[in-house]
Amino acid sequence: MEKMKPKFKETIPVFFINDEIHIGEEDGVAGVIEDPNGSIKYLISLINGKNSIEEIVHLVQQKYPNIKENEVLDGIKALDTEKYLEDNSLNPQSIGDYELERYKANLNYFSLFTSLEDNKYNVQETIINTKVALLGIGGLGSQILYHLSALGFHNINALDFDTLELSNFNRQLLYSEKDINKLKTELAEERISSFNPNVNLNVTNKRIECAEDVMKHIEGSDYVICVADKPTLHIQDWVNEAVVKLGKPLVSGGVLNTRGRFYSMLPGKTGCVECHKRTIIESDVIVNKQLDSMHQVNFQRNNAAISPNVAMLAGAIVNEFLGLVTGIQTPTSLGKMMELNFLTYQTYPISEWNKKEDCPVCHSAPVTVGK
Repeated sequence: MEKMKPKFKETIPVFFINDEIHIGEEDGVAGVIEDPNGSIKYLISLINGKNSIEEIVHLVQQKYPNIKENEVLDGIKALDTEKYLEDNSLNPQSIGDYELERYKANLNYFSLFTSLEDNKYNVQETIINTKVALLGIGGLGSQILYHLSALGFHNINALDFDTLELSNFNRQLLYSEKDINKLKTELAEERISSFNPNVNLNVTNKRIECAEDVMKHIEGSDYVICVADKPTLHIQDWVNEAVVKLGKPLVSGGVLNTRGRFYSMLPGKTGCVECHKRTIIESDVIVNKQLDSMHQVNFQRNNAAISPNVAMLAGAIVNEFLGLVTGIQTPTSLGKMMELNFLTYQTYPISEWNKKEDCPVCHSAPVTVGK
């Protein structure tokens, strides 16, 4: 195995100003180091991806004999702790030059979360190999599909049942007016194939009518994103039952006029949607009466959404999903209902819940579809 060869990340600039060294440019991330004798500047010049740590120590001590080995090692460790460094000896395992260029900015971003012991290429490779089930490719789903394709998710199984209408265009950016009255699933397949031909997008044109429909769609996937919103009173329950029974991690969300909401769950670890309902009903008896009233009138939510608001929520959902899949960050919405205020741009939890011991969904036995 090749020896570790540290270098400063492409996204981390280093500036030398008088007797100070300024590293990085973001507030809260950038650091300032005093360097009266120039030894740290020399150390930094050696952290160029060409020298091993042993070679760096040797060269520093050769020029500055009074500096001890552990001081050099501590200096490198301090820079690594701030996530300024990466190992230049690391190479991708399964992606080639094409992917390295197409996803170059992705890799630079992922490197912000890695240290010398980590491999940023592994993050992109994980994304490429992950199988995603996407429920809904309307306003929110079409933008999420674009984001997933741009990130490099090459295996996406998408479901919708709707045809394109003129009223969709204020927020659905995947389509064109010449395609009005055509199936969104077929249009999405065509557009994504043009945008990123590496994406294996399988589309299903079907209206979800029960939990079994959801299970059949998601059974071959690793993760699920749900932004389907019809039928309003049942879709979340059906999806919840399906992901819990099949053990599929879920990120879900939707637009509510001037606010967007999203949550994520890990079946068997976090509480599910039914746990959430029971938690809310226990704390507020009025909620149950409201739900009963909505069922009596067969409530269906109407769209009140504009493209920039949908884009904000789509970005939040995909970032949560990215953290769930890659582990580069912990999703903020695990077991929480997060709300994004489109007017103030603030994001905050509005409710939290744990797994309920009496939840019939969480304690249902796992099933195999078709048996």
